[in-house]
Amino acid sequence: MTRPRGQQRQRRYLFMATAAVLAGTAVAVLAESGAQGANDAHAQATSPTTGNWLSMSGDHLVYGHDAEGNRIPDYSYAGYDGGGIPLPKVPTRVTVPAPGTGDQTATIQAAIDRASALPRGADGFRGAVQLAPGAYHIAGQLHIDASGVVLRGAGADSSGTSLVADQPTVRTLVTIGTKSRYTTVGAAQQVTDDYVPVGGTTVTLASTQGLSVGDEVVVERPATQAWIDALGMTDVWKPNWSLKSERKITAINGDKVTVDIPLTTALEKKYAQATVYRYTFPRIDHVGVENLSEDGQAMSGAPDYAKSFYNAAPWEFNAVQDSWVNNVVWHHFGGSGQTFLGPQSRRISVLHTRALNMITTDSSARSEAYLLQGQENLVQDCAVTAAKIHAFSTYGRQAGPNVFANCRATLVQTSYDAGGHERWGSGTLYDNVTLDGSLLLVNNGNRGSGHGWSDANSTAYNCTTQQYMVQDPPTAHNWAVGCTGTLQKGSDGQVESPGRHTMPTSLYAQQLLDRGAARR
Repeated sequence: MTRPRGQQRQRRYLFMATAAVLAGTAVAVLAESGAQGANDAHAQATSPTTGNWLSMSGDHLVYGHDAEGNRIPDYSYAGYDGGGIPLPKVPTRVTVPAPGTGDQTATIQAAIDRASALPRGADGFRGAVQLAPGAYHIAGQLHIDASGVVLRGAGADSSGTSLVADQPTVRTLVTIGTKSRYTTVGAAQQVTDDYVPVGGTTVTLASTQGLSVGDEVVVERPATQAWIDALGMTDVWKPNWSLKSERKITAINGDKVTVDIPLTTALEKKYAQATVYRYTFPRIDHVGVENLSEDGQAMSGAPDYAKSFYNAAPWEFNAVQDSWVNNVVWHHFGGSGQTFLGPQSRRISVLHTRALNMITTDSSARSEAYLLQGQENLVQDCAVTAAKIHAFSTYGRQAGPNVFANCRATLVQTSYDAGGHERWGSGTLYDNVTLDGSLLLVNNGNRGSGHGWSDANSTAYNCTTQQYMVQDPPTAHNWAVGCTGTLQKGSDGQVESPGRHTMPTSLYAQQLLDRGAARR
């Protein structure tokens, strides 16, 4: 969708203040480290060829790069409308009476449906559904399936609005959007470059016929057997997936196409034939959930809760873009992140949220408190309290960039960890994350369903941990810059300023500032 009128003029590159540092005493079980077949991968530089990976010159970042041109990605494109846009204040169009007794699912859903039937304004919105203060009991689920609709409460504290699960069944309380699928438009053009590095924006194509500046395209990089073998994942992964990076063409010069957002995984012709093509992928957009709380206590009464708790979630985004959650607190859910920002979501901001008193079990399948999937998604200013948990995590096969910024996880009983969960979570930034536990950017080997390399070209920046581990996958890097805590044995990744925070305070904020300055 075209950006709503006036928002380009409003673009400001801002970041919230850094949270207070927490410390902890938890130990996570570290995954099997190292990768078989690393010697078959392309030659890796163990340090940048020019200076440090990151440094400041005046008010701007300077990036080092390795011998092949790979550098720390620009993560600033994560967030609502592409990063740095203030959330809009959407006028109320439908009001919901104060909650009475009994199930209020139908009442709220009817209000959402009325708002969904309104015409969209020039700003892209139909309007907000305003809930009254009080506790609305929800026996089923609420669904937002139209663009331009905001569900708004009267506040997230005890005097505000709460959506309270009212049946002992495991479910997602609020769903936004449905599933979608990619459709190729026109011919896919082969990338002819031998190598396009991480951070690159320009590719050479066999033909640019049918492509124009402004086109939305996919840069697709298949996971081939040759690449899987190079990663040491021969007996762990299958070549049945691709990284699909959604981008916009900003320039065409002869056979060279430049896109708006840097790539977070290199294109290596000797391992895979990448392609570029126009596409359609229907999504809803400009949807918000804000100023309320949710409580999932009733779900823990489900007979199968010990096994299904990780599906007890406050909300999920499916095929949705340019949307947000803001000032929302959820209590007593088992899987706040299990169906969080789904793999089809894009440019979503989750701001000023808390996942408190999560109810999990001793199952070997830990739940995720915050789970980032999709592309260009941002979780900023968040907090977690729980027992054993994956506090800040990603699932795999994602093209990024995605960002956790200024988030903290406070130990309750046993242990926390954070980091990619499985299968090449590409281009994630953990920025000023504070964790009572371990931050792991590693090879998870045969753990779980064969998780393997779980982070690639991801960065831990100014993080505060009990301990952290960072490993370099063959064909890629992971970075830890300015992180405190014990650097674990086996960390063969790119580590700068260990044990001491560095400047700038926030990498995400500085990248937003630099990108804004470059456009003036």
